[in-house]
Amino acid sequence: MADKNIKFLSFNEAVTAAKNEPGMEFIGLRYVPPFTRLDVYVIDVGPDESDDVRIQFEGGELFDIGGEEDFYDLADVPDEARALFYARKSDLGNGDAHVMGMTSEYVLQELVSGLSKEATYKSKAEFIQAAGAQFLSFWRHS
Repeated sequence: MADKNIKFLSFNEAVTAAKNEPGMEFIGLRYVPPFTRLDVYVIDVGPDESDDVRIQFEGGELFDIGGEEDFYDLADVPDEARALFYARKSDLGNGDAHVMGMTSEYVLQELVSGLSKEATYKSKAEFIQAAGAQFLSFWRHS
């Protein structure tokens, strides 16, 4: 079950909220079985550009320093991003979690409630199993 203290928004709701709160980031996570890859979408609007909605993407395999990144506007955002639920960055982790440019396992540790640091697990497989279970119980899904 999703965390009751966090308000999860649909893509369209997150876009509207970003327009109403310039400078606030809304984060969407795509983390599906077998839980070895994490995709992160961030929606925001610049403080001086209230109609310029920006969507940043970063994705990658867990425990791999490589990854992908891209930038979209509303006209070209992938359907995958439109299907996710988003949360205010200020409601996640410590309220100012660094997610862009970070490894996938670090992003999970920063954003998913109840997930310990990677070093506390006996193996990568144990971390992946714990991360999948915590994500499914923490993040809202369709």
